Amino acid sequence: MKLRFLLIVTVACLLCGSALAQDYSFEVPEMELHVTVNPDASVTMEYKITFLCNAGAKPTDIVDIGMPHEDYDIGNMTAHLDGEELATIRPSEYMHPGVEVPLDPAIAPGETGVFEFECTMPNLVYQDTTNKENASLRITPTWFDGDYMTGTTDLAVIIYLPDSIELDEILYQLNQPFDNKLDLDDKKAVAWVFEGVRVDGPHMVGLSFPKREMERVVRQTLLGLVWKWWTENSGTRAGVGVVFLVLFGIFYYRFSGGTGTCLFIPMVIALVWAWAVSPALQAIFLPILIPLWYAAEKFAGLKHRDYLPAIESVPGGGIKRGLAVPEAAVILEQPLGRVVTMVFFGMLKKSLVRLVSVDPLDVELVEDYDTSRKLRRKVAKERGTVVRGYEQRFLDALAERPGVPVASLDLREAMKHIVNNTAKRLKGFDLEQTREYYLSIVNKAWQEAKEIGEVEQRTEYVDDNLLWLMLADDYTDGFNTWHRGGYHYRPAWGGGGGTSAPQAPAVGGRTTFGDVAASFAGWSENISGNLAGSLDPVSIGLARGGGIDLSGVDTVSMSVLESLAESSGSSGGGGGGGGGCACACAGCACACACAGGGR
Repeated sequence: MKLRFLLIVTVACLLCGSALAQDYSFEVPEMELHVTVNPDASVTMEYKITFLCNAGAKPTDIVDIGMPHEDYDIGNMTAHLDGEELATIRPSEYMHPGVEVPLDPAIAPGETGVFEFECTMPNLVYQDTTNKENASLRITPTWFDGDYMTGTTDLAVIIYLPDSIELDEILYQLNQPFDNKLDLDDKKAVAWVFEGVRVDGPHMVGLSFPKREMERVVRQTLLGLVWKWWTENSGTRAGVGVVFLVLFGIFYYRFSGGTGTCLFIPMVIALVWAWAVSPALQAIFLPILIPLWYAAEKFAGLKHRDYLPAIESVPGGGIKRGLAVPEAAVILEQPLGRVVTMVFFGMLKKSLVRLVSVDPLDVELVEDYDTSRKLRRKVAKERGTVVRGYEQRFLDALAERPGVPVASLDLREAMKHIVNNTAKRLKGFDLEQTREYYLSIVNKAWQEAKEIGEVEQRTEYVDDNLLWLMLADDYTDGFNTWHRGGYHYRPAWGGGGGTSAPQAPAVGGRTTFGDVAASFAGWSENISGNLAGSLDPVSIGLARGGGIDLSGVDTVSMSVLESLAESSGSSGGGGGGGGGCACACAGCACACACAGGGR
Protein backbone atom coordinates (compact mmCIF):
# COMPACT_ATOMS: atom_id res chain seq x y z
CA MET A 1 0.00 0.00 0.00
CA LYS A 2 2.81 2.38 0.90
CA LEU A 3 4.67 1.54 -2.30
CA ARG A 4 1.53 2.22 -4.39
CA PHE A 5 1.09 5.62 -2.71
CA LEU A 6 4.69 6.63 -3.47
CA LEU A 7 4.27 5.52 -7.11
CA ILE A 8 1.09 7.63 -7.49
CA VAL A 9 2.80 10.68 -5.97
CA THR A 10 5.83 10.26 -8.25
CA VAL A 11 3.71 9.99 -11.40
CA ALA A 12 1.64 13.00 -10.34
CA CYS A 13 4.80 15.07 -9.80
CA LEU A 14 6.16 14.09 -13.20
CA LEU A 15 2.89 15.05 -14.90
CA CYS A 16 2.76 18.33 -12.99
CA GLY A 17 6.37 19.10 -13.89
CA SER A 18 5.67 18.38 -17.54
CA ALA A 19 2.68 20.73 -17.51
CA LEU A 20 4.65 23.47 -15.82
CA ALA A 21 7.53 23.06 -18.26
CA GLN A 22 5.23 23.69 -21.26
CA ASP A 23 6.01 27.11 -22.66
CA TYR A 24 5.78 29.14 -25.84
CA SER A 25 7.60 27.76 -28.86
CA PHE A 26 6.98 28.98 -32.38
CA GLU A 27 8.48 29.58 -35.79
CA VAL A 28 8.23 32.65 -38.03
CA PRO A 29 8.63 31.23 -41.55
CA GLU A 30 7.79 34.52 -43.29
CA MET A 31 7.67 38.15 -42.26
CA GLU A 32 7.04 41.33 -44.26
CA LEU A 33 7.16 44.98 -43.22
CA HIS A 34 5.63 47.49 -45.64
CA VAL A 35 6.41 51.14 -44.84
CA THR A 36 4.69 54.02 -46.63
CA VAL A 37 6.23 57.49 -46.27
CA ASN A 38 3.61 60.20 -45.67
CA PRO A 39 4.05 63.94 -46.48
CA ASP A 40 3.67 64.95 -42.81
CA ALA A 41 6.86 63.03 -41.78
CA SER A 42 4.83 60.08 -40.47
CA VAL A 43 4.97 56.54 -41.87
CA THR A 44 2.34 53.86 -42.16
CA MET A 45 3.67 50.46 -41.08
CA GLU A 46 2.01 47.24 -42.19
CA TYR A 47 3.21 43.88 -40.89
CA LYS A 48 2.37 40.50 -42.34
CA ILE A 49 3.82 37.75 -40.13
CA THR A 50 3.29 34.01 -40.44
CA PHE A 51 3.43 32.16 -37.11
CA LEU A 52 3.76 28.39 -36.69
CA CYS A 53 3.03 27.17 -33.16
CA ASN A 54 5.31 24.21 -32.55
CA ALA A 55 3.82 20.86 -31.60
CA GLY A 56 3.68 20.29 -27.84
CA ALA A 57 4.08 23.99 -27.06
CA LYS A 58 1.71 26.35 -25.34
CA PRO A 59 -0.77 27.93 -27.82
CA THR A 60 0.45 31.22 -29.29
CA ASP A 61 -2.16 33.49 -27.76
CA ILE A 62 -0.54 36.93 -27.80
CA VAL A 63 1.85 38.90 -30.01
CA ASP A 64 4.03 41.85 -28.96
CA ILE A 65 4.97 44.46 -31.57
CA GLY A 66 7.70 47.00 -30.89
CA MET A 67 7.14 50.66 -31.65
CA PRO A 68 9.79 53.14 -32.86
CA HIS A 69 9.09 55.53 -29.98
CA GLU A 70 6.59 56.29 -27.22
CA ASP A 71 4.54 58.78 -29.26
CA TYR A 72 2.11 56.24 -30.72
CA ASP A 73 -1.70 56.24 -30.85
CA ILE A 74 -3.44 52.92 -30.32
CA GLY A 75 -6.54 54.46 -31.89
CA ASN A 76 -5.01 54.29 -35.38
CA MET A 77 -3.88 50.65 -35.02
CA THR A 78 -5.60 47.56 -36.40
CA ALA A 79 -4.74 43.88 -36.19
CA HIS A 80 -6.03 40.73 -37.92
CA LEU A 81 -5.43 36.99 -37.62
CA ASP A 82 -6.19 34.97 -40.75
CA GLY A 83 -8.31 37.87 -42.01
CA GLU A 84 -10.40 38.21 -38.85
CA GLU A 85 -10.08 41.50 -36.97
CA LEU A 86 -8.74 41.27 -33.43
CA ALA A 87 -10.59 43.37 -30.88
CA THR A 88 -7.87 44.27 -28.37
CA ILE A 89 -4.64 46.23 -28.76
CA ARG A 90 -3.03 47.58 -25.59
CA PRO A 91 0.36 48.74 -24.28
CA SER A 92 2.69 45.79 -23.86
CA GLU A 93 3.52 44.51 -20.41
CA TYR A 94 6.56 42.71 -21.80
CA MET A 95 8.56 45.33 -23.67
CA HIS A 96 8.68 49.10 -24.10
CA PRO A 97 7.83 50.93 -26.21
CA GLY A 98 5.41 48.49 -27.76
CA VAL A 99 1.89 47.07 -27.86
CA GLU A 100 0.45 43.61 -27.35
CA VAL A 101 -2.34 41.96 -29.30
CA PRO A 102 -4.18 38.97 -27.75
CA LEU A 103 -5.04 36.33 -30.36
CA ASP A 104 -8.61 35.06 -30.21
CA PRO A 105 -8.67 32.29 -31.10
CA ALA A 106 -5.07 31.39 -30.29
CA ILE A 107 -2.85 29.55 -32.74
CA ALA A 108 -2.94 25.94 -31.58
CA PRO A 109 0.15 23.68 -31.44
CA GLY A 110 0.98 22.42 -34.90
CA GLU A 111 -1.15 25.10 -36.56
CA THR A 112 -0.20 28.18 -38.65
CA GLY A 113 -1.67 31.65 -38.49
CA VAL A 114 -1.08 34.82 -40.52
CA PHE A 115 -0.95 37.89 -38.28
CA GLU A 116 -1.39 41.36 -39.81
CA PHE A 117 -0.85 44.64 -38.02
CA GLU A 118 -1.13 48.24 -39.23
CA CYS A 119 -0.33 51.56 -37.54
CA THR A 120 0.77 55.09 -38.33
CA MET A 121 3.79 56.48 -36.48
CA PRO A 122 4.47 60.23 -36.46
CA ASN A 123 7.85 61.95 -36.77
CA LEU A 124 9.95 59.27 -38.41
CA VAL A 125 11.11 61.08 -41.56
CA TYR A 126 14.08 63.32 -40.75
CA GLN A 127 16.17 65.94 -42.47
CA ASP A 128 19.19 64.26 -44.03
CA THR A 129 22.20 65.77 -42.24
CA THR A 130 24.47 65.10 -45.23
CA ASN A 131 22.31 66.76 -47.91
CA LYS A 132 19.89 69.58 -47.16
CA GLU A 133 17.76 68.66 -50.21
CA ASN A 134 17.08 65.15 -48.93
CA ALA A 135 14.99 63.46 -46.27
CA SER A 136 16.09 60.37 -44.38
CA LEU A 137 14.44 57.30 -42.87
CA ARG A 138 15.93 54.43 -40.92
CA ILE A 139 13.83 51.56 -39.64
CA THR A 140 14.03 47.97 -38.44
CA PRO A 141 11.25 45.38 -38.19
CA THR A 142 10.19 44.12 -34.80
CA TRP A 143 11.95 41.02 -33.52
CA PHE A 144 11.17 38.19 -31.13
CA ASP A 145 12.62 36.45 -28.11
CA GLY A 146 15.11 33.87 -29.37
CA ASP A 147 14.44 31.61 -26.38
CA TYR A 148 10.95 30.86 -27.69
CA MET A 149 11.55 31.04 -31.44
CA THR A 150 12.90 28.19 -33.57
CA GLY A 151 13.97 28.06 -37.19
CA THR A 152 14.72 30.89 -39.60
CA THR A 153 12.70 33.52 -41.43
CA ASP A 154 12.43 34.89 -44.94
CA LEU A 155 12.22 38.61 -44.14
CA ALA A 156 11.32 41.44 -46.50
CA VAL A 157 11.28 45.19 -45.84
CA ILE A 158 9.63 47.38 -48.49
CA ILE A 159 9.51 51.19 -48.31
CA TYR A 160 7.11 53.13 -50.56
CA LEU A 161 7.80 56.70 -51.74
CA PRO A 162 5.83 59.24 -53.82
CA ASP A 163 5.64 58.50 -57.54
CA SER A 164 7.43 61.76 -58.42
CA ILE A 165 10.64 60.44 -56.88
CA GLU A 166 12.95 58.94 -59.49
CA LEU A 167 14.45 55.56 -58.62
CA ASP A 168 17.97 56.87 -59.22
CA GLU A 169 17.38 59.59 -56.62
CA ILE A 170 16.83 57.05 -53.84
CA LEU A 171 20.03 56.30 -51.95
CA TYR A 172 20.63 53.51 -49.42
CA GLN A 173 22.31 54.00 -46.02
CA LEU A 174 24.12 51.88 -43.44
CA ASN A 175 26.09 50.04 -46.16
CA GLN A 176 22.96 47.96 -46.78
CA PRO A 177 22.18 48.19 -50.55
CA PHE A 178 18.68 47.65 -51.91
CA ASP A 179 17.84 44.23 -53.29
CA ASN A 180 15.20 45.71 -55.56
CA LYS A 181 13.94 49.07 -56.84
CA LEU A 182 10.29 48.96 -57.94
CA ASP A 183 8.40 51.35 -60.25
CA LEU A 184 4.75 50.70 -59.32
CA ASP A 185 1.58 52.26 -60.76
CA ASP A 186 1.29 55.17 -58.37
CA LYS A 187 4.47 55.04 -56.27
CA LYS A 188 8.09 54.03 -56.15
CA ALA A 189 9.47 51.40 -53.79
CA VAL A 190 12.73 49.90 -52.63
CA ALA A 191 13.05 46.50 -51.00
CA TRP A 192 15.50 44.54 -48.88
CA VAL A 193 15.19 40.75 -48.74
CA PHE A 194 16.83 38.70 -45.99
CA GLU A 195 16.51 34.99 -46.67
CA GLY A 196 16.88 32.43 -43.90
CA VAL A 197 17.70 34.83 -41.07
CA ARG A 198 16.91 34.77 -37.38
CA VAL A 199 14.52 37.57 -36.44
CA ASP A 200 15.68 37.66 -32.82
CA GLY A 201 17.44 41.00 -33.34
CA PRO A 202 17.28 44.16 -35.44
CA HIS A 203 17.67 44.28 -39.21
CA MET A 204 18.16 48.00 -39.70
CA VAL A 205 17.77 49.55 -43.14
CA GLY A 206 17.87 53.17 -44.25
CA LEU A 207 17.44 55.43 -47.24
CA SER A 208 17.63 59.05 -48.37
CA PHE A 209 15.40 60.65 -50.99
CA PRO A 210 14.47 64.13 -52.26
CA LYS A 211 12.13 65.88 -49.85
CA ARG A 212 10.30 67.96 -52.46
CA GLU A 213 7.06 66.04 -51.88
CA MET A 214 7.33 66.34 -48.08
CA GLU A 215 5.23 68.95 -46.29
CA ARG A 216 7.62 68.71 -43.36
CA VAL A 217 10.53 66.69 -42.04
CA VAL A 218 11.88 66.36 -38.53
CA ARG A 219 14.89 68.63 -38.33
CA GLN A 220 17.76 67.44 -36.23
CA THR A 221 21.35 68.59 -35.80
CA LEU A 222 24.26 66.23 -35.45
CA LEU A 223 24.25 67.00 -31.74
CA GLY A 224 20.56 66.19 -31.68
CA LEU A 225 21.20 62.87 -33.37
CA VAL A 226 23.84 62.01 -30.78
CA TRP A 227 21.43 62.95 -28.02
CA LYS A 228 18.67 60.83 -29.58
CA TRP A 229 21.02 57.87 -29.77
CA TRP A 230 22.11 58.43 -26.16
CA THR A 231 18.59 58.60 -24.74
CA GLU A 232 17.34 55.58 -26.71
CA ASN A 233 20.19 53.19 -25.87
CA SER A 234 20.03 52.14 -22.25
CA GLY A 235 22.62 49.40 -22.77
CA THR A 236 25.19 51.91 -23.94
CA ARG A 237 24.39 54.21 -21.04
CA ALA A 238 24.82 51.29 -18.63
CA GLY A 239 28.27 50.50 -20.04
CA VAL A 240 29.32 54.14 -19.92
CA GLY A 241 27.93 54.34 -16.39
CA VAL A 242 30.25 51.54 -15.25
CA VAL A 243 33.23 53.42 -16.70
CA PHE A 244 32.03 56.62 -15.02
CA LEU A 245 31.77 54.86 -11.66
CA VAL A 246 35.30 53.46 -11.96
CA LEU A 247 36.68 56.92 -12.80
CA PHE A 248 34.66 58.47 -9.99
CA GLY A 249 35.98 55.86 -7.56
CA ILE A 250 39.59 56.61 -8.55
CA PHE A 251 38.95 60.35 -8.21
CA TYR A 252 37.17 59.96 -4.86
CA TYR A 253 39.80 57.80 -3.19
CA ARG A 254 42.68 59.90 -4.51
CA PHE A 255 40.97 62.99 -3.17
CA SER A 256 40.12 61.39 0.20
CA GLY A 257 43.40 59.56 0.63
CA GLY A 258 41.67 56.16 0.61
CA THR A 259 39.12 57.09 3.30
CA GLY A 260 35.38 57.67 3.32
CA THR A 261 34.06 54.33 2.05
CA CYS A 262 30.89 54.65 4.14
CA LEU A 263 30.16 57.90 2.30
CA PHE A 264 31.23 56.57 -1.10
CA ILE A 265 28.73 53.69 -1.18
CA PRO A 266 25.57 55.82 -0.75
CA MET A 267 26.99 58.32 -3.23
CA VAL A 268 27.33 55.54 -5.82
CA ILE A 269 23.78 54.37 -5.13
CA ALA A 270 22.50 57.93 -5.55
CA LEU A 271 24.42 58.37 -8.81
CA VAL A 272 23.10 55.11 -10.26
CA TRP A 273 19.54 56.10 -9.35
CA ALA A 274 19.95 59.59 -10.84
CA TRP A 275 21.44 58.20 -14.06
CA ALA A 276 18.62 55.68 -14.40
CA VAL A 277 16.02 58.43 -13.98
CA SER A 278 17.69 61.03 -16.18
CA PRO A 279 20.04 60.37 -19.12
CA ALA A 280 20.79 64.11 -19.05
CA LEU A 281 22.31 63.89 -15.55
CA GLN A 282 24.53 61.06 -16.70
CA ALA A 283 25.58 62.94 -19.83
CA ILE A 284 26.78 65.97 -17.87
CA PHE A 285 28.60 63.90 -15.26
CA LEU A 286 31.81 63.43 -17.27
CA PRO A 287 32.23 67.14 -18.15
CA ILE A 288 31.84 67.86 -14.44
CA LEU A 289 34.20 65.06 -13.39
CA ILE A 290 37.06 66.24 -15.62
CA PRO A 291 37.57 69.69 -13.97
CA LEU A 292 36.98 68.16 -10.55
CA TRP A 293 39.67 65.58 -11.25
CA TYR A 294 42.05 68.29 -12.44
CA ALA A 295 41.43 70.37 -9.33
CA ALA A 296 41.90 67.33 -7.09
CA GLU A 297 45.17 66.43 -8.80
CA LYS A 298 46.44 69.97 -8.36
CA PHE A 299 45.37 69.90 -4.72
CA ALA A 300 47.00 66.51 -4.17
CA GLY A 301 50.17 67.77 -5.85
CA LEU A 302 50.30 70.72 -3.47
CA LYS A 303 49.84 68.40 -0.51
CA HIS A 304 52.64 66.15 -1.72
CA ARG A 305 54.95 69.15 -2.14
CA ASP A 306 54.08 70.43 1.34
CA TYR A 307 56.32 68.03 3.30
CA LEU A 308 57.87 70.37 5.87
CA PRO A 309 56.67 69.76 9.43
CA ALA A 310 55.48 72.63 11.58
CA ILE A 311 58.36 75.04 12.26
CA GLU A 312 58.44 77.33 15.28
CA SER A 313 59.30 80.29 13.12
CA VAL A 314 59.64 83.65 14.83
CA PRO A 315 58.93 86.73 12.65
CA GLY A 316 61.89 89.05 13.06
CA GLY A 317 63.94 86.22 14.56
CA GLY A 318 66.66 86.66 12.00
CA ILE A 319 68.17 84.46 9.31
CA LYS A 320 69.41 80.92 9.91
CA ARG A 321 72.79 80.90 8.21
CA GLY A 322 75.16 78.00 7.66
CA LEU A 323 72.76 75.54 6.08
CA ALA A 324 74.17 73.15 3.51
CA VAL A 325 72.63 73.33 0.07
CA PRO A 326 70.43 70.20 0.50
CA GLU A 327 69.15 71.69 3.77
CA ALA A 328 68.39 74.97 2.03
CA ALA A 329 66.57 72.92 -0.62
CA VAL A 330 64.44 71.43 2.14
CA ILE A 331 63.31 74.77 3.56
CA LEU A 332 62.53 75.88 -0.01
CA GLU A 333 60.53 72.64 -0.35
CA GLN A 334 62.28 71.51 -3.49
CA PRO A 335 61.09 68.09 -4.75
CA LEU A 336 62.58 65.34 -2.62
CA GLY A 337 64.09 63.69 -5.70
CA ARG A 338 66.11 66.84 -6.33
CA VAL A 339 67.14 67.09 -2.66
CA VAL A 340 68.57 63.56 -2.60
CA THR A 341 70.30 64.18 -5.96
CA MET A 342 72.04 67.20 -4.38
CA VAL A 343 73.08 65.06 -1.41
CA PHE A 344 74.80 62.49 -3.65
CA PHE A 345 76.35 65.12 -5.93
CA GLY A 346 77.75 66.79 -2.80
CA MET A 347 79.23 63.52 -1.56
CA LEU A 348 80.71 62.87 -5.03
CA LYS A 349 82.35 66.30 -5.00
CA LYS A 350 83.90 65.62 -1.57
CA SER A 351 85.02 62.15 -2.72
CA LEU A 352 83.06 60.40 0.01
CA VAL A 353 81.70 58.21 -2.77
CA ARG A 354 82.77 57.54 -6.34
CA LEU A 355 80.72 57.22 -9.52
CA VAL A 356 80.21 53.70 -10.83
CA SER A 357 77.48 54.25 -13.42
CA VAL A 358 75.69 57.30 -14.77
CA ASP A 359 72.53 55.54 -16.00
CA PRO A 360 71.21 54.40 -13.66
CA LEU A 361 73.07 56.45 -11.09
CA ASP A 362 75.24 54.05 -9.11
CA VAL A 363 77.88 55.10 -6.58
CA GLU A 364 80.10 53.26 -4.12
CA LEU A 365 81.81 54.22 -0.90
CA VAL A 366 85.40 55.37 -1.17
CA GLU A 367 87.81 53.27 0.93
CA ASP A 368 87.62 53.76 4.70
CA TYR A 369 84.13 55.32 4.56
CA ASP A 370 82.42 51.94 4.95
CA THR A 371 83.10 52.00 8.68
CA SER A 372 81.34 53.54 11.68
CA ARG A 373 80.11 57.11 11.65
CA LYS A 374 82.77 58.19 14.11
CA LEU A 375 85.60 56.76 12.02
CA ARG A 376 84.18 58.34 8.88
CA ARG A 377 84.46 61.78 10.43
CA LYS A 378 88.05 61.04 11.44
CA VAL A 379 89.02 59.83 7.94
CA ALA A 380 87.30 62.82 6.34
CA LYS A 381 89.16 65.24 8.61
CA GLU A 382 92.48 63.61 7.69
CA ARG A 383 91.59 64.05 3.99
CA GLY A 384 90.69 67.70 4.43
CA THR A 385 86.91 67.40 4.12
CA VAL A 386 83.91 66.83 6.37
CA VAL A 387 81.01 64.39 6.71
CA ARG A 388 77.83 66.26 7.64
CA GLY A 389 75.32 64.71 10.00
CA TYR A 390 72.61 64.25 7.39
CA GLU A 391 75.09 62.49 5.06
CA GLN A 392 75.76 59.70 7.56
CA ARG A 393 72.46 57.94 6.96
CA PHE A 394 72.95 58.03 3.19
CA LEU A 395 76.42 56.50 3.63
CA ASP A 396 74.87 53.85 5.90
CA ALA A 397 72.39 52.94 3.16
CA LEU A 398 75.23 52.52 0.68
CA ALA A 399 77.22 50.38 3.13
CA GLU A 400 74.24 48.09 3.76
CA ARG A 401 73.58 47.41 0.05
CA PRO A 402 76.77 47.85 -2.00
CA GLY A 403 76.39 47.61 -5.77
CA VAL A 404 72.71 48.67 -5.73
CA PRO A 405 71.70 51.72 -7.85
CA VAL A 406 70.77 54.78 -5.84
CA ALA A 407 67.13 54.67 -6.96
CA SER A 408 66.79 51.17 -5.47
CA LEU A 409 68.22 52.05 -2.05
CA ASP A 410 65.93 52.49 0.95
CA LEU A 411 66.51 56.17 1.68
CA ARG A 412 63.29 56.86 3.55
CA GLU A 413 64.82 57.22 7.00
CA ALA A 414 67.69 59.31 5.63
CA MET A 415 65.27 61.71 3.93
CA LYS A 416 62.97 61.88 6.93
CA HIS A 417 65.96 62.77 9.10
CA ILE A 418 67.27 65.57 6.88
CA VAL A 419 63.80 67.15 6.64
CA ASN A 420 62.97 66.94 10.35
CA ASN A 421 66.46 67.97 11.46
CA THR A 422 66.44 70.98 9.14
CA ALA A 423 63.06 72.03 10.55
CA LYS A 424 64.48 71.82 14.08
CA ARG A 425 67.42 74.00 13.11
CA LEU A 426 65.00 76.71 11.97
CA LYS A 427 63.40 76.93 15.43
CA GLY A 428 63.46 80.51 16.68
CA PHE A 429 64.44 82.01 13.30
CA ASP A 430 62.35 83.79 10.69
CA LEU A 431 61.49 81.18 8.04
CA GLU A 432 60.52 83.63 5.30
CA GLN A 433 63.62 85.77 5.75
CA THR A 434 65.76 82.64 5.72
CA ARG A 435 64.18 81.49 2.46
CA GLU A 436 64.77 84.91 0.86
CA TYR A 437 68.38 84.81 2.02
CA TYR A 438 69.15 81.48 0.34
CA LEU A 439 67.27 82.46 -2.81
CA SER A 440 69.47 85.55 -3.02
CA ILE A 441 72.55 83.30 -2.88
CA VAL A 442 71.14 81.23 -5.74
CA ASN A 443 70.36 84.28 -7.86
CA LYS A 444 73.82 85.75 -7.26
CA ALA A 445 75.47 82.44 -8.21
CA TRP A 446 73.64 82.33 -11.53
CA GLN A 447 74.34 85.99 -12.28
CA GLU A 448 78.07 85.50 -11.74
CA ALA A 449 78.14 82.22 -13.71
CA LYS A 450 76.51 83.82 -16.75
CA GLU A 451 78.97 86.72 -16.71
CA ILE A 452 81.98 84.40 -17.05
CA GLY A 453 82.84 83.99 -20.72
CA GLU A 454 86.04 81.95 -20.57
CA VAL A 455 85.30 78.22 -20.61
CA GLU A 456 87.80 77.00 -18.02
CA GLN A 457 86.94 79.77 -15.54
CA ARG A 458 83.19 79.11 -15.97
CA THR A 459 83.71 75.37 -15.45
CA GLU A 460 85.75 75.99 -12.31
CA TYR A 461 83.08 78.36 -10.97
CA VAL A 462 80.23 75.92 -11.77
CA ASP A 463 82.13 73.06 -10.11
CA ASP A 464 82.51 75.12 -6.93
CA ASN A 465 78.87 76.31 -6.91
CA LEU A 466 77.05 73.48 -8.67
CA LEU A 467 74.59 72.70 -5.85
CA TRP A 468 73.68 76.36 -5.39
CA LEU A 469 73.00 76.63 -9.12
CA MET A 470 70.82 73.50 -8.97
CA LEU A 471 68.77 75.07 -6.20
CA ALA A 472 67.08 77.42 -8.70
CA ASP A 473 63.65 76.23 -9.83
CA ASP A 474 64.59 76.86 -13.47
CA TYR A 475 68.23 75.73 -13.29
CA THR A 476 67.69 73.41 -16.27
CA ASP A 477 67.00 76.42 -18.50
CA GLY A 478 70.41 77.90 -17.76
CA PHE A 479 72.32 74.68 -18.37
CA ASN A 480 70.33 73.93 -21.53
CA THR A 481 71.05 77.44 -22.86
CA TRP A 482 74.77 76.78 -22.38
CA HIS A 483 74.38 73.36 -23.96
CA ARG A 484 72.73 74.78 -27.09
CA GLY A 485 75.48 77.40 -27.31
CA GLY A 486 78.20 74.73 -27.41
CA TYR A 487 79.22 74.67 -23.74
CA HIS A 488 78.71 71.12 -22.44
CA TYR A 489 79.29 71.10 -18.72
CA ARG A 490 80.51 67.95 -16.98
CA PRO A 491 81.25 67.91 -13.25
CA ALA A 492 84.86 67.27 -12.35
CA TRP A 493 83.89 64.18 -10.33
CA GLY A 494 82.34 62.74 -13.50
CA GLY A 495 85.47 62.88 -15.61
CA GLY A 496 86.40 66.05 -17.54
CA GLY A 497 84.75 69.42 -17.78
CA GLY A 498 84.16 72.32 -20.12
CA THR A 499 83.18 72.41 -23.75
CA SER A 500 86.32 70.85 -25.23
CA ALA A 501 87.39 68.56 -22.44
CA PRO A 502 88.13 64.97 -23.48
CA GLN A 503 85.87 62.24 -22.19
CA ALA A 504 88.34 61.09 -19.62
CA PRO A 505 87.66 58.20 -17.24
CA ALA A 506 85.87 59.05 -14.04
CA VAL A 507 87.37 58.50 -10.63
CA GLY A 508 88.33 54.83 -10.47
CA GLY A 509 88.27 54.52 -14.28
CA ARG A 510 84.85 52.84 -14.30
CA THR A 511 82.65 55.20 -16.33
CA THR A 512 82.59 58.34 -18.39
CA PHE A 513 80.03 60.97 -19.26
CA GLY A 514 80.38 60.04 -22.89
CA ASP A 515 77.29 57.84 -22.54
CA VAL A 516 75.15 60.76 -21.42
CA ALA A 517 73.45 62.06 -24.58
CA ALA A 518 71.55 64.95 -23.01
CA SER A 519 72.94 68.00 -21.29
CA PHE A 520 73.93 67.93 -17.64
CA ALA A 521 70.54 69.46 -16.76
CA GLY A 522 68.63 66.73 -18.57
CA TRP A 523 70.72 64.02 -16.95
CA SER A 524 70.38 65.43 -13.43
CA GLU A 525 66.62 65.97 -13.82
CA ASN A 526 66.29 62.39 -15.03
CA ILE A 527 68.05 61.22 -11.87
CA SER A 528 65.77 63.38 -9.72
CA GLY A 529 62.69 61.99 -11.46
CA ASN A 530 63.80 58.38 -10.96
CA LEU A 531 64.42 59.03 -7.28
CA ALA A 532 61.12 60.84 -6.77
CA GLY A 533 59.10 57.67 -7.32
CA SER A 534 60.53 56.05 -4.18
CA LEU A 535 60.63 59.24 -2.12
CA ASP A 536 57.02 60.31 -1.95
CA PRO A 537 56.43 62.42 1.18
CA VAL A 538 53.41 60.29 2.08
CA SER A 539 55.28 56.95 1.94
CA ILE A 540 58.20 58.43 3.88
CA GLY A 541 55.87 59.65 6.60
CA LEU A 542 56.45 63.37 6.06
CA ALA A 543 52.94 64.13 4.85
CA ARG A 544 49.48 62.66 4.76
CA GLY A 545 48.04 61.67 1.39
CA GLY A 546 46.62 64.48 -0.69
CA GLY A 547 42.97 65.27 -0.22
CA ILE A 548 40.50 65.43 2.62
CA ASP A 549 40.65 62.80 5.34
CA LEU A 550 37.21 61.19 5.62
CA SER A 551 38.21 58.41 7.98
CA GLY A 552 36.08 60.07 10.65
CA VAL A 553 33.01 59.47 8.51
CA ASP A 554 33.90 55.77 8.34
CA THR A 555 34.34 55.59 12.09
CA VAL A 556 31.02 57.31 12.86
CA SER A 557 29.15 55.25 10.28
CA MET A 558 30.50 51.97 11.59
CA SER A 559 29.59 52.98 15.14
CA VAL A 560 26.03 53.75 14.07
CA LEU A 561 25.72 50.45 12.22
CA GLU A 562 27.07 48.51 15.20
CA SER A 563 24.57 50.24 17.47
CA LEU A 564 21.70 49.41 15.15
CA ALA A 565 22.83 45.82 14.90
CA GLU A 566 22.91 45.49 18.67
CA SER A 567 19.50 47.09 19.22
CA SER A 568 17.46 45.45 16.49
CA GLY A 569 16.95 42.18 14.72
CA SER A 570 16.93 41.62 11.03
CA SER A 571 14.33 40.60 8.53
CA GLY A 572 14.46 39.75 4.87
CA GLY A 573 12.28 39.59 1.86
CA GLY A 574 12.35 38.69 -1.75
CA GLY A 575 11.25 40.00 -5.05
CA GLY A 576 11.30 39.44 -8.73
CA GLY A 577 12.55 41.32 -11.71
CA GLY A 578 11.58 41.81 -15.26
CA GLY A 579 13.44 42.15 -18.48
CA GLY A 580 13.60 44.71 -21.20
CA CYS A 581 15.32 45.58 -24.39
CA ALA A 582 16.50 48.46 -26.49
CA CYS A 583 17.65 49.17 -30.01
CA ALA A 584 20.90 50.77 -31.03
CA CYS A 585 19.86 53.28 -33.66
CA ALA A 586 22.31 56.00 -34.53
CA GLY A 587 20.49 57.33 -37.54
CA CYS A 588 17.92 59.97 -38.24
CA ALA A 589 14.99 57.75 -37.36
CA CYS A 590 14.41 54.14 -36.55
CA ALA A 591 11.63 51.81 -35.60
CA CYS A 592 12.84 49.39 -32.96
CA ALA A 593 11.22 46.50 -31.21
CA CYS A 594 12.08 43.34 -29.43
CA ALA A 595 10.57 40.17 -27.97
CA GLY A 596 7.00 39.11 -28.60
CA GLY A 597 5.45 36.36 -30.64
CA GLY A 598 3.41 35.11 -27.71
CA ARG A 599 4.05 34.43 -24.07
